[in-house]
Amino acid sequence: MTFKHVEFDTTPQYEPRGISGRVTGYNDAVFLRNKYQKELDNAHAAAVNMIHYVEDQNSELKSQYNYALGLKRDIGAHEEERAKSYDALGNLLTKETNFEDKMWQTTQKGRKVKSVTIKQKFKDSDIDEMRYDSMMEYLKQYPEYASKSSFRKILDKIEEKEREIRHSKQKYNDAVSKYNYLLSDFHKHIQKSDDKVKAYHKIYEEGKQKLERTRYRQSVFYRLASEETRAKVELNILTHRMDQFRNTLDIIKKEHAEHQEKTFKEMEY
Repeated sequence: MTFKHVEFDTTPQYEPRGISGRVTGYNDAVFLRNKYQKELDNAHAAAVNMIHYVEDQNSELKSQYNYALGLKRDIGAHEEERAKSYDALGNLLTKETNFEDKMWQTTQKGRKVKSVTIKQKFKDSDIDEMRYDSMMEYLKQYPEYASKSSFRKILDKIEEKEREIRHSKQKYNDAVSKYNYLLSDFHKHIQKSDDKVKAYHKIYEEGKQKLERTRYRQSVFYRLASEETRAKVELNILTHRMDQFRNTLDIIKKEHAEHQEKTFKEMEY
């Protein structure tokens, strides 16, 4: 983790007084204040540390999303270049042979296409691959064309693009798996952060109410006491700034909700 941990149990503890403290109830109030202040400081540290952690996780999640998105664009670029090579091969075949007529005759006879699963609605990439398979079937029947340098150059380019697409899809699928894992894991830590913030407020409200009901806090001694003395029997949250961290968590939760709508699916091979 890149953030600095908030230390636990940081607020000074106050000492009880002698006989006067026992008589006025001051000692009991100080004991109760010290007990709840310690728990409150620790609850604050736990909540803040968890919020810092999810901040780091949120940055990692965004980075992983952008990485996966970039790989998806790479795949699209490779497929576009492959489609251009398909066109170049088709144009060359059409120029030197009667390929177009034979290709459609073959397609109409229902020749099995190896690299594509036939679906109700074809994507452009499916049509391209079907056309490529037809061209390859034709070249198998007439190997004298495939041996020509003009054909070989295009076929080598297509093979290169096929390798790049397979490699990019593997990297993309790995990136998607990691992104989806981070997304799932992130939700759990968001919930933990919420729980820790709620625990902090629960401790504060409970401690404040108990202190307000102590004999000393309801006595004339408290009303006449100095601000310094009063502070010794009150919970100190001045440095906690929990509202600030709560707002940070709300921003992260909003971004998380947007990420949940950005789930990726692994690509087919």
